Parts: sequence; structure tokens; C-alpha cells
Amino acid sequence: MKHWKNILAAGAVVSVAGLAQTADAATYNYVGSWKLGDGPNFTVADALTGQEAAALLFGGTAADYVISTVSDLVADIDFMTWVDTYAQPWPYTATKVAQDYVNDGGDGKYNVFGETTAYVSDHFGDPGEAVGPTNYAFRVAVVPLPAGGLLLLTGIGGLAALRRRKKA
Repeated sequence: MKHWKNILAAGAVVSVAGLAQTADAATYNYVGSWKLGDGPNFTVADALTGQEAAALLFGGTAADYVISTVSDLVADIDFMTWVDTYAQPWPYTATKVAQDYVNDGGDGKYNVFGETTAYVSDHFGDPGEAVGPTNYAFRVAVVPLPAGGLLLLTGIGGLAALRRRKKA
């Protein structure tokens, strides 16, 4: 009898752990890319994170996306984005930052020294210049995993059986 109690208790722990893992299960679908310098002129540009730029270009909200600076392959997602910095001295270089990083001075615009954006025609959009590095956008899709629900039911059933035996 003792062994069954231990087995049932262990099953409950495993099922709850399995449910916690399934809650975070997600897959990423490549939706498109943009060059850093493809955005609007710097005089009207908003300071955007990589995720905000993806939402602007492909629809939805910033939370719907993860960004990569490497390629359009899911295996290469690095959760980073290329940004340009306002009043950056020559030679112009893009900076790789976290996909949700923004420095906007509190006004949401790309208009003061040191502010950044992931979508602007400034240093990399000037005529004759390269349009800068590429940001790759992936839409986040939550994947339902029915096995997690089955594990949870098994664990709850095991706990119920354990409680019933204890009362008897």
C-alpha cells in the first residue's frame, strides 16, 4: 500500500510539472523582414522597438512577435534587433539590442541625440548608402498540447484516490 501512495504522489507532481511546461509551449512562424533603413525619414520617425516595428509592418501587437538579426530560420532566432541611433557620428553602424529595447526620451519619437529606432530612413536610408542590416520577424503561435491536460487529469485522479484511501 505504501508504494502505491508514493507512486500516485509522484504522478501528481509529474502531471503538474507537465502542465507548467505546456503553458509555455509556443512555435514561431516567419512572417517577413525589413531593412533598418526602410522606414520613414528621421524627421517624422517614431522610436520603435523591433517588436513594435514588426507589428507596424505585419499587423497585430508587439507581443505577437519575436525578432532575429541572424536569418529567417526559426533555429537562428536570437531575440535581438538592429537599431539606428539619432545623431550617430560617421561611420554609421547599426547597434544590436534586445528586441524590446527602446530609447525614446519619453516622447515616443526619434528626434534627440542618442534615441534609437528599429525602422528609420536616417543613416542607412540616405541616397547612395546601404539600407542597413536586416531584422527578421516571427509571429508567436501558442501550440495546445493535449498531453498536458491528460497528465493533469491523471495527477488529480491520483490525488483523489490517495485522499480516499486515507479516509478509509
